[in-house]
Amino acid sequence: MRIKKQEEKEPNTPLSTAELLRRVDFFSNLDETVLGRFERIANVQHFQNEETIMLAGDARKAIFFITRGQAKVFYDSKYSRSSILSLLGIGDFFGEIQLLNESGKIHISVIAEGECTVIIFPGKNFINEIMSMPELSYVFLKETTQKLNRAYMQIASLSMNTIKGRIKACLMHFIDERGVRIQYKNESAIKLKNRPTQQQIAEMSGTTRETVNRKLAALIKDGYMEFDGKDLILLKELPK
Repeated sequence: MRIKKQEEKEPNTPLSTAELLRRVDFFSNLDETVLGRFERIANVQHFQNEETIMLAGDARKAIFFITRGQAKVFYDSKYSRSSILSLLGIGDFFGEIQLLNESGKIHISVIAEGECTVIIFPGKNFINEIMSMPELSYVFLKETTQKLNRAYMQIASLSMNTIKGRIKACLMHFIDERGVRIQYKNESAIKLKNRPTQQQIAEMSGTTRETVNRKLAALIKDGYMEFDGKDLILLKELPK
């Protein structure tokens, strides 16, 4: 579980490219000289809600890091366009499939979920930089492997669980990735800032918004969690 100890605040003023890079774990501990090399090859782009960041079939050799906002990933098919495969937040990256796959083509699209800022690195330049530093190559491989493991877990939850189990697995995915340990009403709790919407949970768990609404209401009634504005407060471990 990757629960953070302190809550990260969204800045009120625009950040420089270097400051945006520091928001990503992959770059956060680099010294100024190394960070400057990535800064020189970085392309910062801003996207509005529902604007396409990457379209299925895109053969660009590039790697994308989200530094502000969220983006949703879905399989580009007329039969499953409404099914979200993943919801990405600050620090998440994508594009590694095109970067490492010989054909360079993929079948997923990525769309901004609200306002979103992305740093894009040309694939060849990015690979050259991390290959010159074995420790960074290892970190990138480790992060890519963790993404693959999370994808396996999501597939397992969708194929094996009941609807209730899929909704719980979806919630725990977000809590594990983005949860913040806090004190709440004199008790230890986990805060999920900007919780996913009921529609997003429904699309990720293969059910309807109405079903999600009922299941969440039951969890709140039974004292497992509370809503605090746009945030979710997990009071105790969800039932098995």
